[in-house]
Amino acid sequence: MVFKKKKRWHCLPGGPISELDKKVMYWENRGKEVPTREMVRTPEQIEGIRLAGKLNTGCLDAVEAAIRPGMTTQDIDDICMKYCEDNHCHPSCLNFEGFPKSVCTSINEVVCHGIPKKEDVLKEGDIVNVDMTLDFNGYYGDASRMFIIGGKTTPEKEQLVRVAKECLEIGAEAAKPYCFVGDIGHAIQKHAEKYHYGVVRDLCGHGVGMAMHEEPDVVHYGHKGTGMLLVPGMTFTIEPMINMGTWEVFIDSEDPYGWEVISGDELPSAQWEHTFLMTETGVEVLSY
Repeated sequence: MVFKKKKRWHCLPGGPISELDKKVMYWENRGKEVPTREMVRTPEQIEGIRLAGKLNTGCLDAVEAAIRPGMTTQDIDDICMKYCEDNHCHPSCLNFEGFPKSVCTSINEVVCHGIPKKEDVLKEGDIVNVDMTLDFNGYYGDASRMFIIGGKTTPEKEQLVRVAKECLEIGAEAAKPYCFVGDIGHAIQKHAEKYHYGVVRDLCGHGVGMAMHEEPDVVHYGHKGTGMLLVPGMTFTIEPMINMGTWEVFIDSEDPYGWEVISGDELPSAQWEHTFLMTETGVEVLSY
């Protein structure tokens, strides 16, 4: 028995076929992966996500104003919790599939999902990723930043942090209306590998806005023209995780929660993340 491929896109009933409909159906009819109509945000949803992104940015600003040598990653979690309480929003990571804290704090070789702890004291020269997602009135903002503790580190770590940020920026430049997720990943991988860095493949960016994690998966490696078609109105993160050595990772066996991801050779890792809105001309940053 032959099954026809299920169509993802549907036109709005009772109205003319729009230019958006025509462009999406063009690619769908050629076998490409396309979004659902529900993945294209309404103007009201976009404003809600934009406000959540603004609050999320404010939370990371509060961390940036306070982070310093001698503080603990638990102190960072306390800052984020207080910010959310003061601004009547919710830290989305808290209790998500057993994650015990409000924010992810990943130091040096921890790639992502580091759990804040009182015993994790930040030292001058550490590099730390702080990854925050919050929801406000049912809308979500998500972003992460790298911090060099004390402002100085080794030249090798400094370059890694810089190149990881360049990868995010280059990925955003590659994100054009009616491009494909693979266009973003290809641009990021090409830049990272100039420095012989590994681009993590087991974790990726994602749709965000009406939930913390939605379609599509936004991989940070690959080939042009692959993955889902990106159209105006979609909201998603780009968040390349760049390892100084291998792209491979493992879960820390000493983490009782099973969350902390470590680089495969335990060399340092860096990550930057923004939430983006695809527009008719390119992407707009909603949370950074």
